[in-house]
Amino acid sequence: MFEEAIKIGKLLASAKLIDGASGNLSFKIGDVIYITKSGVNLDDMTENSFVKLKIGEFVRDASVDQIIHQKIYQKTDYSAVLHCHGIFNVVLGARMDSIEPIDLEGKLYFGEVRVVEGQFGSPELAELISDAVREKGVAVVRNHGIYAGGKNLRDAYNKASYLEHSCEVIYRSLVLDKL
Repeated sequence: MFEEAIKIGKLLASAKLIDGASGNLSFKIGDVIYITKSGVNLDDMTENSFVKLKIGEFVRDASVDQIIHQKIYQKTDYSAVLHCHGIFNVVLGARMDSIEPIDLEGKLYFGEVRVVEGQFGSPELAELISDAVREKGVAVVRNHGIYAGGKNLRDAYNKASYLEHSCEVIYRSLVLDKL
């Protein structure tokens, strides 16, 4: 699983879904979660980039989003969660209350994705994000990016990538409408 996580970190960077030390990811084996350490660059991870924890446990060195990952695992049967900050989903998430894909795949795969918002790090925001991920497999957080859950990290990556693509199509369509 560590090899897959390292590969997905590199994919997130090459797809410009993360920048610098932004973003985080985790995977679950049984009742144990492996989550990236706070401040880790996802495109340069090793096995030492992860912290081991259990649901309900707070680990100081783990990503600040550990509560969100734990809530998603509690509410779904997903085995992987990631968070990224693609340009187009952040822009649309700052300006729209929901993302309604106009591309065929986005319409079929997601339909409308609501944008959630709340106090960063709060239990209330963790609940909203985990509810959205349970419903659609993804959540867009106002001014902050995407959370995606999946049966594995590649599945979660694909969902984030598909949603970012739909956001780019919407953005470019809006720009063309202004010409």
